Amino acid sequence: MEEKTNASHYLLLLLVRYKYHFFSVVTLACLTAILNTSFGAMLKWLTDGLQKGSSSVLFPFISLFALQRFLLPITGASGALISNRLANKIESDIRKSWYEYVVGLDYGSSKLKNSGEYQKKMQEAVASVRTLLNNTLRSLLSITLDVISITLFAIFFIGAKAGLLLLFFAIFYSAFVIKSTRKRMPVMKEIAQSDAECAAFMHDSFINSGVISPDVRKNRVNQHEILLSKLEGRKNFNSRKLFFDSSFSAVICLSASFFLLTAYYQEGSTSIGVIIMLATSLAQLIVQINTLGFNYRSILSARIDIMRISDGLKIKEKSNSGAAPPIFGAKNYIFSFQEFMASDVSADNTPSIHGSISLNYGMINTLRGTSGIGKSTAARAMRGELRASARQLLINGMDSSGIQADILLEKIGYVSQDNTIFNESIIKNLRYGKSNATQNEIVESLSKVGLGKFSNSLEFVVGEKGGLLSGGERQRLVIARGLLQDCEILILDEPFSGLDEEMAYELAGTIVSLACEMCIFVIMHQRPEPLFGHNSKINQHTMEEKGGRVYISNLEEKF
Repeated sequence: MEEKTNASHYLLLLLVRYKYHFFSVVTLACLTAILNTSFGAMLKWLTDGLQKGSSSVLFPFISLFALQRFLLPITGASGALISNRLANKIESDIRKSWYEYVVGLDYGSSKLKNSGEYQKKMQEAVASVRTLLNNTLRSLLSITLDVISITLFAIFFIGAKAGLLLLFFAIFYSAFVIKSTRKRMPVMKEIAQSDAECAAFMHDSFINSGVISPDVRKNRVNQHEILLSKLEGRKNFNSRKLFFDSSFSAVICLSASFFLLTAYYQEGSTSIGVIIMLATSLAQLIVQINTLGFNYRSILSARIDIMRISDGLKIKEKSNSGAAPPIFGAKNYIFSFQEFMASDVSADNTPSIHGSISLNYGMINTLRGTSGIGKSTAARAMRGELRASARQLLINGMDSSGIQADILLEKIGYVSQDNTIFNESIIKNLRYGKSNATQNEIVESLSKVGLGKFSNSLEFVVGEKGGLLSGGERQRLVIARGLLQDCEILILDEPFSGLDEEMAYELAGTIVSLACEMCIFVIMHQRPEPLFGHNSKINQHTMEEKGGRVYISNLEEKF
């Protein structure tokens, strides 16, 4: 019951979200139903006119009939056009929603994400769009609106009694078709199961093509024949059941047609046009309701389709990023870790992190520790990629759990050890840091990191993962992008990883220069003095594990 309620709720949300498209589809479906079912009324009008000896009705009838034949394909095609445009719109919204969801995952969730699973969910939602709109919705609209239109035409041109009798027949016959189809569904499931068993048995035989012995081969052939016999038997049973159901429905249609038309025929005042109109209406009802059996399975799965589409379109409430909290804009920052856990990206026995990291403007702030101790985890927590629970991480005394993640990501830049570089030009890669960066800003950022040689080659395509650049150039490029982000703190995670000695010293000199202009935080595994020089101002931190906990210590400043 709860699932049905949810489906109804989501269907209402879909109708509201795409109200103009749905309104157009329903309007055109109504016009199609009116045009389609007006034929009976037109025949009645023609017959009544001829019965009265007025042959002048022939030409208007021909004109109306021709107009009807002209308008029907147009309204039908227009309905299909709007329906397809609606489907295309929903599909695009689903793909956009999923893309925004995936790229918006925090670091922990992104490590656990399964691309294949997300693709499958997205494809299921997209397939459900077509099924729901092109099969279920159009079928239900066509049947329902035709029944309503036929009933109203009968009431208007014949009388309320005729309209109610036709409506009663439509309801009764629809119930019979649905009941018959439901009874056959278990058999159809058994047929699908047998078909799958035959296919699996044949596939198993193909991949094990070697002959063990003649007896084994004979035994496999016999097993396959048994499976085929079972499949054939179930199909024949379904065919017999379908034949009997069709025969019974034929008896229902015969009885309804005979008794309804005979009842009006026996009334002496009934015109021939009434009989013809009733006969035409019955024929149209029977044809439409018969399609209900073919589309019943799609109708049953409508709830699943609605849930899939709604799940694909789920929109998180857009939060206003707002202004940065007052902690930013300072010269010094203190990040205090208190029982911080990162269990979403690590094992359950991950030790908690304790201690403080102080970042000072104009100094080279560093963090050292053994591999896997949690240096990158701490850095990602500092910029909101890993969300901390309440009071687990304070920034200048403010609880980071109350600061919006987008603000932290904007104010704290991060250059990871696995450089994110796209197979695009220099300028396009840099503009991921600032989309509206001017060419002067881009050239300036390149100059600051020692890549001034690319100032006149901004359209140079760097290759996949920056493969056409050297290791040092890749590091400098992502640092330049971080500078364009206009962040207040720039974290460099293992920037010297994979660089030879000469490149490492060159990059260290660049970092020393940058430290004079902004707050720099360098994560590294080696001692900083040999790289940055003993005359540089270095604010050192270390991470060590003691007693199942990780502690961050601030060493004495080195000059």
